[in-house]
Amino acid sequence: MMARLVSFLVLLLPLQVFALSGDAQQPIHVEADSLEIRDKENISIYSGNVRLSQGSQEFRGERLVLNFSQQKELVLMTMTGTPATFRQIDDQQREMRGQADQMEYRASESTLLLLGNARFTHVGNTIESNTIRINTETESIQAGSTESDDRVRMLILPKP
Repeated sequence: MMARLVSFLVLLLPLQVFALSGDAQQPIHVEADSLEIRDKENISIYSGNVRLSQGSQEFRGERLVLNFSQQKELVLMTMTGTPATFRQIDDQQREMRGQADQMEYRASESTLLLLGNARFTHVGNTIESNTIRINTETESIQAGSTESDDRVRMLILPKP
């Protein structure tokens, strides 16, 4: 019952989720205090005050691990921090923000997973939960988990 209610409430949010259309064609910039490349494992590890940006998207955290396929395509991005954060602009020039203890972006599934003390805000509306899953392809959001103590909290602003 709660899952259906959350799904319904999420549909009410004016979320035109996700970044500017051209962001995916922009170069990716990464800055950090240190870098470790494990070429045989297809992994790059950035540590210390990490910042990753691509177009209007910006991720910040303490540690970033990039996992690549044999063809050197991004498979998994994991950002951790206290908290790890992201910010981006949508096609209507509205800002969205997120934060969590850990963020995972899975390229093949087009999903951004916010884990631990997760929060997502867009146009003043806020979702808080231990877990928030954002599908960037279908523009859908799921929050909560099967654990009974993980409650989903939402703030929905009235339309003007």
